[in-house]
Amino acid sequence: MKKLNKILVLYVLLSVLTVDNSYSQVSAESNGYNPLSLRQVHESYLMWKKTLWRRVDLKEKQNKPFFARNREISKLIIEAVERGVLIPYNSDSVNDSNVMSREEFIESIQQIDEEEEQEEEFGFDLDDPFAGFEEDDPFADDFEEIEAGPIFIPKREFSIFEIKEDLYFDRIHSRIYFDIQSITMYLPGDSFYNPAGFEKPIASFRFIDLFNLFKSMSKDAIWYNENNIAQHKNLGDAFILRLFKGIIVKIANADDIRVSELYARSREEGIMASFKVEQDLMEWEANLWEY
Repeated sequence: MKKLNKILVLYVLLSVLTVDNSYSQVSAESNGYNPLSLRQVHESYLMWKKTLWRRVDLKEKQNKPFFARNREISKLIIEAVERGVLIPYNSDSVNDSNVMSREEFIESIQQIDEEEEQEEEFGFDLDDPFAGFEEDDPFADDFEEIEAGPIFIPKREFSIFEIKEDLYFDRIHSRIYFDIQSITMYLPGDSFYNPAGFEKPIASFRFIDLFNLFKSMSKDAIWYNENNIAQHKNLGDAFILRLFKGIIVKIANADDIRVSELYARSREEGIMASFKVEQDLMEWEANLWEY
């Protein structure tokens, strides 16, 4: 009987060791931490989580410190990509499968010449429909065609940013956190350089990359404090301190549609729906502490 008990105990110990070993192997492959997060919180600590998208207009009064003249955040980002020290992405998922090349990014910040596109499409010069016909021109040699280079859109034109962030409750520390994952830069729809008339996404960036970039540019990457110029802040810290104003335009949902499409039938109703979503989140947080 004692021998049987010893065998059973040995079997249980071996089973536990096997489970622990397999669990440690899984943990080594995916350690449960979000690589895009500045605040490393293990996924097992998360009791509740939502993913939000906020639209930030840098021309609004509260956001102007991010857009100080000659220190615009868009200017710093574009120049960093041009120097090769910042990686752009094609979408806000910002994973290795959708990395944007530097050439693609530079092309995206150039003005689109609709006339040239139409000429390429139709195969002739719209201004001169007879340009394709050869004819003897005695003065042709007197003129030289000067090819115009690409027209770059002024960096200050990129004034719309979209922030993708996780909102979660850490049950270990009993705190709610906003954790920015990525930031997408847009060309506004009303820009002179945007003939399409709707907001054009340029590129997305990992926030953790932007934070490290801003920290390395302490003199230039500043949140301009016009009330006290002795107390400027780093742009990275300004995002962490949430010194920006942005309305919620999307909450993660099964149909992957925006708040305006989910709750509203017009632009005005869409704006009101965004404010309602914000209010609902605040009420949820208040109820969480009350109950």
